[in-house]
Amino acid sequence: WLKQQAAPSAVGAMPAFVVGSRNPGKIAAVRRGIALYSQLADFSVEGFNVPSGVSDQPKSLEEATCGAKNRALAAVGAAEGIEGIKLGIGLESGLFRSDGKMFDLCACAIYDGAQHHIGYSCAWEVPPRVVEHIEAGKDLTEAYNLAGLCDDPAIGDKGGAIAIMSGGRVNRVDYTVQAVQMAILAMNPEHYLCSDAVPRGVNNPQAAVV
Repeated sequence: WLKQQAAPSAVGAMPAFVVGSRNPGKIAAVRRGIALYSQLADFSVEGFNVPSGVSDQPKSLEEATCGAKNRALAAVGAAEGIEGIKLGIGLESGLFRSDGKMFDLCACAIYDGAQHHIGYSCAWEVPPRVVEHIEAGKDLTEAYNLAGLCDDPAIGDKGGAIAIMSGGRVNRVDYTVQAVQMAILAMNPEHYLCSDAVPRGVNNPQAAVV
């Protein structure tokens, strides 16, 4: 009959988003994403190198989502030394097929200690000549280089292939921010299952920074 209570946070401990990656673009996307919510303004952002538990190039929506969830959960485990509330964030880009075409998107999972909150970015079509190299076993970055659309083996850590295709109008950080925001959307105990670690009113209009 006793209601289980979450352990109290250490006095003065700052709440944190712990990210399952140290990729600068992913860290920047999380910081940009949470900056839009006044209820999350006090959260620090820390990155940890953790395994995704999926292939280097996920090729389905399910696999990308699984990788994001694994990273979020592993980040919380890796951040045991951080006191206070910790929300794990996992980000995983992946490919999927629809209407005979291949698309790329980013999956985000936020783990609140009990529930995973999932969100996705926009999806964009991968060019057929790039798809040929992916089907031959290359990842997206390798495929873009082999297809002659770029000459940068580190493009995935920069603007990403989406920046090439959009002429710089949308970059990898931009679409990762979308995924973060869509996962935050589900951090609402009025409509979704959430643990006590989730601040109340995150998605309220008055809590949004315009």
